[in-house]
Amino acid sequence: MRTKSQFFLLHGMVIAGLLIQGACGGGGSQAPAPVAQPGTVAVALVGAPSDVISGDSASVTAQVQGSTNTAVTWTVEGIQNGNSTVGTISGSGNTVTYVAPANEGNYTLAAISVADATKSARSTIRVHHIAALLAPTINAPSVAAPGATGLPASVTNPQARVSYSWTILGGTIQGASTGTAVTFSAGQAGTLNLTCRATLDTQVANATAQVQVQGTAPRVPQITAPTSASAGATNLTATVAQPEAGTSYQWTIVGGTITAGAATPSATFTAGSVGTLTLTCRATNTVGSTSAQAQVQVVTQAPTTPVITAPSQVTAQSGNNLASIPAQAGCTYNWTISGGTISSGQGTTNLTFAAGAAGTLVLGCTVTNSASVSASAQKNIAILPAPVQTAGYYGSNLNGDDIGNIVIGWNTANDNMNRVASYRFRALHTGAIQAIRPFYIWSGARAGYALGNGGDIQIQIQTDDGTSSHNPSGTVLASLVNHAPVPVPQSSGTNYYPLLTFSSPAQVTAGQLYHIVFSNITADPKANWVSLDCIWMASAFSQEQPTLPNTDMAILEKNSAGAWVKFSRGSNTGYTPCYELDYADGASQGQGYLGAFAYPDGSFVNPKPISGTQAVRQTMTVSGSDRVATSVSVRVRYSSGPSPLTIRVEKADGTLVGQGTVANIPVTPGNVGEAWAKLTFITPITLAAGQSYNLVMSAPSDSVYTTHSLYKGMNSGYKPTTYFGDGHAEFNNGSGWKRWDAWGVQNRLDNDLQFFFELQ
Repeated sequence: MRTKSQFFLLHGMVIAGLLIQGACGGGGSQAPAPVAQPGTVAVALVGAPSDVISGDSASVTAQVQGSTNTAVTWTVEGIQNGNSTVGTISGSGNTVTYVAPANEGNYTLAAISVADATKSARSTIRVHHIAALLAPTINAPSVAAPGATGLPASVTNPQARVSYSWTILGGTIQGASTGTAVTFSAGQAGTLNLTCRATLDTQVANATAQVQVQGTAPRVPQITAPTSASAGATNLTATVAQPEAGTSYQWTIVGGTITAGAATPSATFTAGSVGTLTLTCRATNTVGSTSAQAQVQVVTQAPTTPVITAPSQVTAQSGNNLASIPAQAGCTYNWTISGGTISSGQGTTNLTFAAGAAGTLVLGCTVTNSASVSASAQKNIAILPAPVQTAGYYGSNLNGDDIGNIVIGWNTANDNMNRVASYRFRALHTGAIQAIRPFYIWSGARAGYALGNGGDIQIQIQTDDGTSSHNPSGTVLASLVNHAPVPVPQSSGTNYYPLLTFSSPAQVTAGQLYHIVFSNITADPKANWVSLDCIWMASAFSQEQPTLPNTDMAILEKNSAGAWVKFSRGSNTGYTPCYELDYADGASQGQGYLGAFAYPDGSFVNPKPISGTQAVRQTMTVSGSDRVATSVSVRVRYSSGPSPLTIRVEKADGTLVGQGTVANIPVTPGNVGEAWAKLTFITPITLAAGQSYNLVMSAPSDSVYTTHSLYKGMNSGYKPTTYFGDGHAEFNNGSGWKRWDAWGVQNRLDNDLQFFFELQ
């Protein structure tokens, strides 16, 4: 509302400003006094209102300058001190009170100088009556749904100088609750009352609008119940999927008996005799009701609900996962899967399946008897993300030039003892190791890899001795014996990668060192022995693998004195173990690269040249989360020419992400000669999850570089936790990009370049 005293003061300031020539504006609300030339009288009014209501009063002051006699005569419409028709002046002196008359109109108030009657100050005052306050008329929706928001309401007959405020019952005012319009939300079903209060001076008027908050009838119940049951079967259940709040459910049955839960969303019932059993569920709320039926075929004998035996957790992209159900006579079996693919076993009781991306895999099986009556079951299996093998890096994280073997037993052509080997590893997961997948090697064509049936290979998980040498302690956490791993004759089988299970798992702690100890405990290890295959490096770096300290992954063997020593054959060569460890909860770890194709003689591999139109690249689709890389390292050999190697990271569409050159790459000793070349990005690059990228190596035609690939065991049962599972290597021989080839096999997906990104 307008404050009268403030209005009157402002008007006085305006009049004073008009009458007084040369007056300067000042701070505050005090009007300046009239200024007159010497001998000249000037008069000004302060506080005279321009607009008043009948019967209102206002204090008015006359200011006189230019005379020692400051007295004034007051008139209204020329009538001294006015009268009841034009308004009256009460009081005397220079400050008086003007009382507005009952009649509307414009009235002139004047203050006339007594010293000089020709000098005066005048103000026209508008007098009007108080308007009658009207009850507000509310425009609002008459019907709304429960919980509806953003509903509008407004006053359709607003009046000047009237203030409006709103209250609500059965809902909520959204935002301000004053003004001619508001927004509100509805509560639960029922009547919502929206009230508007209008106020004009001392007058008040209210109005209320009613909104009917109407719900909807309940959804038709979606009944989950068995499709078949045997006669007299008990403890059968029928359930409403996603029951609604505020809704009651009532079950009835024909052809059976409700035994519990008749007035709940889930009922228990018993089947009657052979035939069709009908279940009816009625859903009711305050608005109405709906119903649905489900039929159960009651047969003489229904199949037993299958019990699916499968791991509760598997690793993303892992293969060779097993599931099974008990066999039932005269039945057929149909498996379903989401979040993965069926590899083999459809239509049987034993299934092999592969997992997809991290999330949940749902495995289902339906058993159907000769009467076409079925029973089904599902099992949810958590798909765990493939963990990063080495924190802070992203890539193949390995270098190797070939494969080499270590004998477990007594090769009398070379050995003077029954050899024992150990793979040292650091646990990446806390849990129970329940299985191991080694890499055996034998050959029916070449001697020196195995003899006889391979012997009895004892495999133990042992703790570390805690010394600076980090040897096996002799404390056994888990043990198994693999009898006769080599087929006889040796050419009759090639199961180099068996998955072997410990009868009692080994409990390990993430971050701790452990050992996998292989020993041949057969009665005659000279006649029956086998080899383990390993990644071999022609010239080992001081840190044999680029992203791991030597402590974390090494091969040890016992010498003739019974002491543990680092396994090595030849000066400066290096060996890295090949294996997989599987935990009971589905996690896994290991080193799943099973070969390195480095030799340039063309006998079974062919390093690719990098020069001119010839180039190599690693494709990848980033799994897991985003990775921010500060550098990338690649293993290459410099052959000739003056130009540096160019390393480029690009999106699949060719958009540049990061690029640079590396010069002066040394040639390492040995018959491979490759070295690690590192490119540090000027600004870290982001490899976004789900995005596809290429890591490309190229060089001008005046220079030649070469590189070779690593072979990963993705087709031999090894899981993506043991190698780089996000992509593969490709080369361009000048006629376009192709997947790698090796051993005469083209278009391979099981090869990676030797590379790694360092991450923030």
